[in-house]
Amino acid sequence: MRALVIGSGHNGLIASYYLRKLGLDVVVLEATSRIGGMTESEVVGNAVISRASYVLGLMPQFLIREFGIPTIETEIFQTLEYDGRMIPFYRDQERRRRLLNSLFPHYSEFEEKIFKMKGIMEELALTTSPPSREKIAEIAESRGVPEIVKETSIHFLDRYLPRDLHRFFIYPSMEDSPSYLVAYFFNYWSLVPSGMGTVSSYIAKKATGEGVEIKTLSRVDEILTKGNRVQGVKVKGKEIKADIVVSAISPVSTFSMIPEFRDFKLDPGRGGWVKYNVVFKDTPKIREDVKPYIEGILDFQVGEVVMPSAVDENRGAHVLEFMGDRDEILSIFKGEIKYEEKIDVNYATKYYLAPGGNLNHLPMKYPYLFDGRPMKGWGYRTPLKGLYLSGAGTYPGGQVTGIPGYNVALTVKEDLRQGF
Repeated sequence: MRALVIGSGHNGLIASYYLRKLGLDVVVLEATSRIGGMTESEVVGNAVISRASYVLGLMPQFLIREFGIPTIETEIFQTLEYDGRMIPFYRDQERRRRLLNSLFPHYSEFEEKIFKMKGIMEELALTTSPPSREKIAEIAESRGVPEIVKETSIHFLDRYLPRDLHRFFIYPSMEDSPSYLVAYFFNYWSLVPSGMGTVSSYIAKKATGEGVEIKTLSRVDEILTKGNRVQGVKVKGKEIKADIVVSAISPVSTFSMIPEFRDFKLDPGRGGWVKYNVVFKDTPKIREDVKPYIEGILDFQVGEVVMPSAVDENRGAHVLEFMGDRDEILSIFKGEIKYEEKIDVNYATKYYLAPGGNLNHLPMKYPYLFDGRPMKGWGYRTPLKGLYLSGAGTYPGGQVTGIPGYNVALTVKEDLRQGF
């Protein structure tokens, strides 16, 4: 049997690997000239930058081990700027909680709740049928954390932390979403040697080693169907037949390729995010109170920053990557700039073919959470036999997790066992 995977982002590549392990003939079709989607590295002169995504933290350890993805784990994984001081988050739990409790008396209780929530999420992560809001609420109630879906993120955070700290735990656009998302985004972040392109290149190497074929510059124009079954795809006017098609791109784009789905309405949203990638000619002059913490994520009032070259010798030059106020951040890191690029919503729409420039494909809020992502009750299957969905627009959502790629292969495996 032949399977086609649309999109070579990390989820598409992971799906291709596990589909191939099922014995299928697998071809990945990538619209652009390079693999990786938003997990890509770019070489600029002698410098290496992570163009879009820039840290790893939400991918399960079994996937990191399976693909041999290297990580750089520093003692302090994140530092917050608050009330005129830098507050480090140590990887060691006891040390982290001791410090944060001295500043915020209810911090330990907050983190205990977070990890209980995360435990529930991990139990429900690997599945062929994403859980409903009601199912998660039932489990959360039994574990003593009913807040996971009953309270909004802003309400939950208000109970433990000052309002000025909220932005370090949740994106402003998600404050009215369930507190589930506070736990979703809380993690021990790590950098990846040679940037996030290493993630996709390692997965691709394993996939092609198993016999997966990856075709770049192969943009899918149409997903072919007959009756209620997928027949293949059309690329540059040429039909490619397949028994199975897995779309790992935005479901908004996927629906536009299928006449039967064009009446289904999805709202990709449109954010105002901006990311800058900067290469300095020489070592930048860094604000003194910041220097001890440059090996991890730096969360300033004016934006989020990483300086990967501080810990990654493969970066080749002094690299700074950040989201936030450009001028304010470059007043903290001063130096002659050799290269600078700006990545924003318009760039992501054009370069990553992401409708609305949404890095998560769909908003991380209702109705697009749990089994409502992307359509209520679908999960990774669609009403068309043989057509499956993966990527950030499916459960559990955005960021570099690899879970949708793994789960869609589990779903195909389940269907094959049942006679497809």
